[in-house]
Amino acid sequence: MISILFWITIYCISSSASIALLGDRSLISGDLLNIQNIIRLLLNWKFILAMALAIFSRLSFIMINNGLLKIPRLAGISTTLCTLITSVSLIFILLANYFFLDERLNLQQAAGAIIVIVGLAIMVK
Repeated sequence: MISILFWITIYCISSSASIALLGDRSLISGDLLNIQNIIRLLLNWKFILAMALAIFSRLSFIMINNGLLKIPRLAGISTTLCTLITSVSLIFILLANYFFLDERLNLQQAAGAIIVIVGLAIMVK
């Protein structure tokens, strides 16, 4: 169980860091259908790091799923449960966007986010 918690943490951190890096306005602004802008994007260190983190988050998803497969009562629903568990990363993503991208939710958006998080908590229990 400790290894599953470890991989959940790694998943949350790598996913949120990847999304925060790709949310950089200077990286994603402009005409991305222009070939020069696409090449500039593909060669940008933030894009490359974000893609590496995205791959790492997929690998950590597999590790979480593998850990759940080893628990007999959870083996039959391991991928579904893994998907629900990794939804916790939404909290990390909101925090990363708040601190690194200076994004703020208004009251209505925050209430919606809380409803989603509470819903996920109910589903996982």
